[in-house]
Amino acid sequence: MTHFNIILQKLEAFVRRYYSNELIKGSILFFAIGFLYFLLTLFIEYVFWLNTTSRTILFWVFIAVEIGLFIKFIAIPLAQLFKLKKGIDYVQASKIIGTHFPEVNDKLLNVLQLKEQGAESELLMASINQKSEELQPIPFKLAINFKQNFRYVKYAAIPIVIIALSVLSGQISWFSDSYNRVVNHNTAYEPPAPFQFFVVNENLTATENTDFTLQVKTVGEVIPENAKITYNNETYFLQQKGAGNFEFVFNRLKNDVEFQLIANSVTSKSYKLKVSEVPSILGFEMVLDYPAYINKADEVLTGTGNAVIPQGTKVSWNLQTKATENVRLYAEDTIQFSTDNKSDFNLTKTVFKAFDYSISTSNNSLKDYERLAFSIDVIKDDYPELRVKMEIDSINQQSMYFYGQATDDYGLRKLQLVYYPSAEESQKKVEPIPISNGNIGEFITAFPNNLELTEGVSYDLYFQVFDNDVINNFKSTKSKTFSYRKLTQSETEDKQLQQQNETIKDLNKSLEKMTEREKELEEFSKTQKEKSELNFNDKKKFENFLKRQKQQEEMMKNFNKKLEENLEEFQKENKEEDTFKEDLKERLKENEEQLKKDEKLLEELEKLQEKINKEELSEKLEELAKQNKNQKRSLEQLLELTKRYYVAKKLEKLQQDLEKLAEEQKKLAEETKDKNTKEAQDALNEKFEEFQKALDDLQKDNQDLKQPMDVPNDEKQEEAIKKDQQQASDELGEKEENEEQNQEENAEKNQQNAQKKQKQAAQKMKQMGEKMKMAMQSGGGEQMQEDLDMLRQILDNLILFSFDQENLMNRFKSIEINHNKYATYLRKQNDLKEHFSHVDDSLFALSLRQPKLSESVNKEISEVFFNIDKSLEQFSENRLYQGIANQQYTITAANNLANFLSDIMNQMQMQMQASGAGSGGKPEQGLPDIIKSQEELNKEMQDGMKKGEQGKPKDEGEQGKKDGDKPGEEGKSGQEGKSGNEGQNGNQQGNQTGEGEGSEISKGELFRIYQRQQEIRQALQDKLAKEGKNGVGNAILKQMEDVEIDLLNKGFTNQTLQKMMNLQHQLMKLENATLQQGEDTKRKSETNREDFQNNTNNQIPTAEQYFNTTEILNRQSLPLQPIYKKKVQAYFKNAND
Repeated sequence: MTHFNIILQKLEAFVRRYYSNELIKGSILFFAIGFLYFLLTLFIEYVFWLNTTSRTILFWVFIAVEIGLFIKFIAIPLAQLFKLKKGIDYVQASKIIGTHFPEVNDKLLNVLQLKEQGAESELLMASINQKSEELQPIPFKLAINFKQNFRYVKYAAIPIVIIALSVLSGQISWFSDSYNRVVNHNTAYEPPAPFQFFVVNENLTATENTDFTLQVKTVGEVIPENAKITYNNETYFLQQKGAGNFEFVFNRLKNDVEFQLIANSVTSKSYKLKVSEVPSILGFEMVLDYPAYINKADEVLTGTGNAVIPQGTKVSWNLQTKATENVRLYAEDTIQFSTDNKSDFNLTKTVFKAFDYSISTSNNSLKDYERLAFSIDVIKDDYPELRVKMEIDSINQQSMYFYGQATDDYGLRKLQLVYYPSAEESQKKVEPIPISNGNIGEFITAFPNNLELTEGVSYDLYFQVFDNDVINNFKSTKSKTFSYRKLTQSETEDKQLQQQNETIKDLNKSLEKMTEREKELEEFSKTQKEKSELNFNDKKKFENFLKRQKQQEEMMKNFNKKLEENLEEFQKENKEEDTFKEDLKERLKENEEQLKKDEKLLEELEKLQEKINKEELSEKLEELAKQNKNQKRSLEQLLELTKRYYVAKKLEKLQQDLEKLAEEQKKLAEETKDKNTKEAQDALNEKFEEFQKALDDLQKDNQDLKQPMDVPNDEKQEEAIKKDQQQASDELGEKEENEEQNQEENAEKNQQNAQKKQKQAAQKMKQMGEKMKMAMQSGGGEQMQEDLDMLRQILDNLILFSFDQENLMNRFKSIEINHNKYATYLRKQNDLKEHFSHVDDSLFALSLRQPKLSESVNKEISEVFFNIDKSLEQFSENRLYQGIANQQYTITAANNLANFLSDIMNQMQMQMQASGAGSGGKPEQGLPDIIKSQEELNKEMQDGMKKGEQGKPKDEGEQGKKDGDKPGEEGKSGQEGKSGNEGQNGNQQGNQTGEGEGSEISKGELFRIYQRQQEIRQALQDKLAKEGKNGVGNAILKQMEDVEIDLLNKGFTNQTLQKMMNLQHQLMKLENATLQQGEDTKRKSETNREDFQNNTNNQIPTAEQYFNTTEILNRQSLPLQPIYKKKVQAYFKNAND
């Protein structure tokens, strides 16, 4: 590149710098002049308050001036800078540079002029290059100094200073007001009024549906007296609150409001009151989702947030809102509601405890505008309540009965019995108990019931009930702990025997009171007969007697039941049949039935007492006296039988205790040195002393019996045992002393001596126990044989009495009242009463030993005595036929008694044969043997009838026939024929002789036939029972019983013989049927030989009877409020207190 070109480039850079400088200077001047003119324009408007036209001219003049200034100072320099408009050329630029740089002067101009000449001479070019090279080092651009523009800045500062002064003086409004009027030059503006309106409110924002108070103040030279407001094309006066102070209330605003204020023809500018929409709740719904276990339907509450709910309820709040951005629930924690469309909000929360809360709504304008306060009260699921009542069986005190009531507010889940050994709580066992799942449940149970417990171990037990509270993992409540100890078999028997002994004492007291009642009844009966009418004192006395009698009956029922239950429980596990015990239990049941009849009679007496019917009352009193006598007799028998049973069982128990003690003594002798101590031996010594004391007490109880039993008592053996035990104890004591002194040899010797004595004592105890056992067995067999012989003798005497009574009755039938034998027969009747008294005494003595003589015996004996006494009374008062009727009743009762005693005798014989206590018994008879026996008996019956016909005189036979034709005496002619040889016209002495001989032969023969018939019936009954054919031969057995009754009542008659012949025929038919059945050998029945062990002993029914309660209704959860539920539970709780 040549030096000239470099000069040109530098000139170009200078030109650009020149115009940049011009642009900077123009900008400063445009701002200064333009702003000053702007202020001038505003000042003119401010001062002159031009009208619309003038302001329009002023506005557009301002615009034109500003545009001119912009073109002048900004637009032209820009155009020249970017070559859009021609500016200075290189020549002008060189002049400016030459002027600035003296050393350049005209050199640059000359170079440019030489170049413009266009000559291409080398000399010219050399001159240009030479000059250009000289000018090249000079910086042309420095000819323009930008700093010179700072002198124009002072002009720009003038308007800035004016604005700052206005701001500082507070008069900036002239600037803004004038500017608005100039800009809005088409708008008409009034000149400033003498006062101005000022809105005092901080902001013109109101809340929807609320009142807004507008506060206005006027400031100026003039204070208006009143002011008005215009909005919605309506004008209202403002309320003056003071000089220049006004208010106006906008009521329940819903939309934005534009308004103006007017006073003294002065109108303010337009104001706008903005109304903010409030976030409001249009619909409120609370859904209560109750826990499933309370079985309650879900609920929906509308319009309220207050609720009382069960613990664990899931609560859902559903809100419908308007103009709401968010909803919050404020409690201990703040929870945000969720929403999908800004109008529906919801929140779900599971509530476990009570809390107060509030729900607030918010939007962009209002936060927490609507805050509604609510409260939720939580009803906690209470622990279940358990109330248990315990009773101990008064008889079987090993049974505990429990009645309980469990309640819960929402429902029960399960109930269980927890039991464990007292010393080992870790071995807990649980037994479930059924219970209702409702709010209230009752239960009755027993312990130990069928649970397997160890004897001699103490147990603790309690009940535990669980509710259905799933949330709290099924809460439970325990009852108090009960203690129970399962007695050993020996302890149980001791206790039951002790109870028997106590019952015996109570029965003794009852017997004494019964004697007092008997005397009272006798006195009252006498009074009632003597007086035609009872006075008030007599009635009161009888009323008190009936009360005491009823108390006596009730007490007897209790004793009877208590003794019966005791016998039922006593030795229950013993599989061997105890005949005495079963018979005694049967007696107690019969006595219980009789007591019920007595109670009914007392009720009838109470009714008669009110009516005061003398005849009926007398009759009932006689019946009561008879029943009381019978009851007293029965009580005496029961008391004596119970005593005997107690003595026998106590003796049996003592014998077993002695055997156990012998085993313990033997076991101790075989123990090691460490265990075979003096302490252990002393304990056994005490046990043997207790045994001796118990045996002595038993001896005393035995002596109290009317017929004491043979209680074995070997005092020498007892002393020998006691001596051996004491010596063993002494030796063991010396052994311990020698061991302390380290004399091992002596100690060993003492040990050996002690063991020797212990073994001797054990052996003697065992021998003594065996002797007691043998004595009891032999004594029982001997007693049974003795009772059987006595019963046989009593039965013989009773049959004789029956025949004598029948003969005497026939004689009374054959005479009239004025007959010379009437008094003799009357004495004979009295003698027969004495005869029967001996029978009664013997029976009573036997009944004190044999429980088989049941209540029926006492009843028949009472009937006999009653009718004998009645017959004597009737005969004494010359009422012949009434007396004969009583005699007939006496015979019937005596025959019934004989039949009953005969059955008892057969039972006792079979019992002896079964136990081996008799003489060996007879071999079992087959059916052919039974038929043959019946055939032989029929022949004996025929022979007996022939003998009766031969010894019967004609006149007596006719007389008998005549008497037999009387009503009620049919079939007696044969019987009367063998009554002797007496007739009405015969010799007295001969008559008496004939009576004695003929009667004895007939009676003995008839009684023997009667016994043989009973034996045949019993043999057939046993045969059929063994072969399992009871149903087949029942009709034959019934016919045999009828024959036996006919033999007693009618004697030798053709009718009785015909029945016996028919029996033989029926037996042969039975044999034929049996043979035909035996031909079929294809079917064979086998008897079950296996014993079934039934361990089921459910005590719960007994417990239910004990508490006398019924099952409660299954009250499920009722749809009630909690407070009423609690009242229901309290009601049922109190109802069972």
